[in-house]
Amino acid sequence: MPSPSLGNLVEQLVVDTYASHAGLADRARALITAAEQAGDRRSADLARLIQAELDNRNGRVPEAVQTARTLLGTSNDRLVRAKAHAIIAGGVWRIGDSATAVGHSLRSVRMLQPGDPATIRADHAIILAVLVNDQGLHELETAEFAAAQREAEASGFPELEIANLNNWAWCAYQSGDLDAAAVMVERMRSRAETAGRQLNCSCADTVARVLLETGRPEEAGTVVLDAIANAPATDSDAVPAALLTLAEIERRRGDADGAVRTLLRCRELAAERDRPESEAEALRALAACHAGAGDFETAYRRMCEFHEAWEALRTRQSAVAAKFAHAQFAVEQAWDVAERDPLTGLGNRRRCEIELTAALADGGPVSVALVDLDHFKQVNDTYSHATGDEVLRRLASLLDAVPGFAGRLGGEEFLLVLRAGATEAASHCATLCAGIEGHDWPAVAAGLKVTTSIGVTEIRPGEDRKDALMRADDLLYAAKRSGRNQVKTDQNHSAVRT
Repeated sequence: MPSPSLGNLVEQLVVDTYASHAGLADRARALITAAEQAGDRRSADLARLIQAELDNRNGRVPEAVQTARTLLGTSNDRLVRAKAHAIIAGGVWRIGDSATAVGHSLRSVRMLQPGDPATIRADHAIILAVLVNDQGLHELETAEFAAAQREAEASGFPELEIANLNNWAWCAYQSGDLDAAAVMVERMRSRAETAGRQLNCSCADTVARVLLETGRPEEAGTVVLDAIANAPATDSDAVPAALLTLAEIERRRGDADGAVRTLLRCRELAAERDRPESEAEALRALAACHAGAGDFETAYRRMCEFHEAWEALRTRQSAVAAKFAHAQFAVEQAWDVAERDPLTGLGNRRRCEIELTAALADGGPVSVALVDLDHFKQVNDTYSHATGDEVLRRLASLLDAVPGFAGRLGGEEFLLVLRAGATEAASHCATLCAGIEGHDWPAVAAGLKVTTSIGVTEIRPGEDRKDALMRADDLLYAAKRSGRNQVKTDQNHSAVRT
């Protein structure tokens, strides 16, 4: 059972990934131990995913994504699965696959429900907003940032508000909208001041970049120097990025030697922290500095080094992407074995749970139907178990043709998850019931007849799925008591006969 006290610790860890990573890994490990001892699997798995987020932010993307994918394959907890999608989104984004990243991020947001921890709702909204708006390739999608800001404010944690404002400012800066970037920077600085929070290094770097481009280079230099010396870092490339900003400030004010020293320091730190993107950017900036000073030979050499480093980075990213694709294929194969009924090829009980969770997370109407073969024991007794198996396989094909998901719960009982309201779901089930009765069963065995009874109900807003499944089960048995070969709905227990 999830523990409220441990859940609060999880929420604080989520917040601190945006504020300061000092001691965060140790706290996550301690929380995993405490949660496992308390039997709180949700908190333990969420703490593991926070460890994965630290991996993402410190250049260990393969490890982060592997952790998240493992939990997607082993956990039925909706909150854990949503967080795993958020981690995968951040990981694949960091290797340049923005489209896949946005897809996972959308899942992470849509799987959450009202009443879920506000920090996690804000966290996922913040991630989605920055992924949708990254790269500056299109007009800023301010609606996503505004939605994330509302979630951050609702959480009660200024750190989350500041993080979203920072992303908003940075994406506006990248897209060339300096006016919007300046507004967001001022909002961020004001919120940090009123809340008594220190800006982390990445936030301070955004402030410095925007100040520099809006005609305040001296203030920009003061901000970035203080950040390099004193601000907490939440990514291993935060200080290298700030050094790149400092070097640009120095270059523009004519201090070429200072800029070169700063860039060499940046390159060294980036190599030490295994951040090839920052190392390559330092080489590019070094080439510009040498060219500006008239030292074209050194500039050419640095530019060649930059291109080599950039190609090496692209090769590395491609290798990581290929590794991810191979790992995903292996994971999907393992899931297929673990979640598929070997006889019918339909999803098993575990897969039924996952599909029902996903359908409910999308927010539209969802109905469930329990389908049970009438007198199936007589088929086995009169013909053979081999005949019974063939009946189940053929039934699976008929079920699979119904719009929605079909799974086998066990024996001759099956589940349909229909993304439809009660009337439409009942219509699909009536068509199915007629199709089963009219199927060419004599081709399986002479004289064979097969019919089904079905109970179908729409899941009500806010209703526990277990209650809906129990209601469908009651309707199924009402159909059997009423003569079988029919569909019962929860609209006055009316029978839909074929």
